[in-house]
Formats: sequence, structure tokens, C-alpha cells
Amino acid sequence: MSEHKYAELAGKLRVKIKNGEYKSGERLPSENELAASTGYSRHTVRKAIGILEREGLALRVQGSGTFVQNQIRRHTISHNIAIITTYIGEYIFPSILQGIDHVLSENGYTSLVSATKNRVDNERHILTELLQKPIDGLIVEGTKTALPNPNIDLYDKFAKYNIPVVFINGYYPDLTDPIYVVADDRAGGRIACETLLKKGHKKIAGVFKGDDIQGHYRYAGYTSALHNAGLTVEDDHVLWYTTENKSQLLEFYMSQLIEGYTAVICYNDEVALEVMSILQNLNIKVPDQVEIVSFDNSTYAQISAIPFLSLSNPKEKLGQLAAEKMINMLNGKKEIATVLPWSIEE
Repeated sequence: MSEHKYAELAGKLRVKIKNGEYKSGERLPSENELAASTGYSRHTVRKAIGILEREGLALRVQGSGTFVQNQIRRHTISHNIAIITTYIGEYIFPSILQGIDHVLSENGYTSLVSATKNRVDNERHILTELLQKPIDGLIVEGTKTALPNPNIDLYDKFAKYNIPVVFINGYYPDLTDPIYVVADDRAGGRIACETLLKKGHKKIAGVFKGDDIQGHYRYAGYTSALHNAGLTVEDDHVLWYTTENKSQLLEFYMSQLIEGYTAVICYNDEVALEVMSILQNLNIKVPDQVEIVSFDNSTYAQISAIPFLSLSNPKEKLGQLAAEKMINMLNGKKEIATVLPWSIEE
């Protein structure tokens, strides 16, 4: 009898979806609301919605509700590829996006670009909206990839609907066999430190980003280079920051971080410029007293009034490779992850 009830309710909801009373992308009433309006128990409502989910007519998004899902749309080619990056119009992202868009447009695809500002709540909102839109694939720069990601359930939804996902710069290890294009950050950290060691520096501080996995790998390369040189990693001279507290920590700890040290490795060029400004305010001359090495060789490094060494990241190539992998996956070809090397341009 109970089976009949939830099948009966699923049938009623199915009709309302088919006739447009509940439109595609619209959130269904909550379980409590459906129970109150239909007279069925919450248990029956939950099982009825489960039927609609299996049929592809409903999409349950944890923390947001259940949405009407047009199953037919999932099998219609849209020629839209969604791109999610942490930022869009600044730093290295224009070059990455240019590389992606070049390949996609050559293959007849349109880019739909969004930015998370490296916030998982923004990422969740964007992913939830994209699950309601006609897209063929998703290229993503992971958000706070050093932390457990609370949006894995949404990425599982994309997999369920056979929408391929390619990650750039970082990825989520909780996903099964993720496809990604990243730089070899462990090797990059080692190269940066070895470059300073060859110049005679033995006291090398580090500033690394704690909430993105790139910072962890660059730190690992830095520490391995110090150990190989017979030097000690001193915690007081390594500063970890996050997206939200970078400027405050740099300002507060820089004098302590650099005391007695002659060089510092910075997570990226944006950080390097902040470090340089703070050192100048402390009357410490760069590079005469403290030498800086950084990552990305961005316009920040290229236009800096005081030159500093920044390892080069193949930014546009990274975007191109990610887009090529996406096209291959859409054409049914199997893809694998790619790790790109860093290079030094004096």
C-alpha cells in the first residue's frame, strides 16, 4: 500500500512537471510543504521525489532544495562550455581564459564564464545554477583546494549527467579520477629555492598560501631543497596565509619573518609585490639586502619598478590544454591528467 502511495504521488508530480506547472529549473516545494498540500506523509513525499530523481525529472541539491530537471535537455547538444575560475579580469586569469576560449571557439563552442573569488559558497551557487542550464562541459579552477570541499555532491551530479569536467591549477582529490591540467608546483618550489641557494643564500624564508593546494606543493619543494642542501626549515620564517587574511598577516609578521634572512620565496607575484612594499617601509633594500623569488611571471613582475625573478607558468598553454581535453572528452575520447613544468626567464 505504501509503495502505491509514493508511486501515486510521483505520478501526480510528474504530470505537473510535464504540463509546465512546475517549470524546468524551478525549485519544488519542500517535503513539508508537499506533505501539507497533498496529504501524504513526509516519508511518502521523499520516496516519490526519489523516483523523479531516478527518472531525471528532479535534482536534489543539498542545502538548496529540489529542482525540476528536464531530462531531455541533458541529451541536447548546447555547444556551451561553462568555465569557473577564482577570478576573471586580473592577474594570470585573462591569459588562461584566452587559451581556453581560442580552442573552444575554433571548435564551435561558446564560453560561459563565472568567478568564485575563491569562496566555496560562491562555487556552490554557481554550480547549482549551472546544473539548471544547457551546458555540454565544465572547466573549473578548484576553490580552496587544500581544504575538504563541501560541493563534491554537485560535481557528482555533473558526473551523473555525463557532463565532463576538467580542472585547472588545482583539483579535488575526493573526486574519482579527476582530469586536470596543473603546473608541477612541487618542482617549482624546489627550483625557486635551488636558484637562491646557487646565489649563495642560506637563510631563505617562505610565504605560502594555505588554503590552495599549490601553496602546499610549493612549500614541499622549498623544504626538500633546503634539506638537500643540509639546511633546516625554521617555522618562524615560514608564513602561511589564506585568501581572507593575506594582507593583515604580511603586514604584521614580515619583520619577524625576514629577521636574519637574505631571501624570501613568495607564493605568487601579487604576494611578492606586497612583500616588497612592506620591506621598503621597513627600510630593507630589495634586492641588495633581501632577494625575492616568486611564481607566475605575470604582468605584476614584468612592470615592477624593482626587478625580481619569477618562475614562468605556461598560462595560455594551460588553458589551451584544458579546452583540448574537454573537446576530446565530448568526442568520446579518454583523457588523462597533465602536469606542466615551470621555467625560469631571467
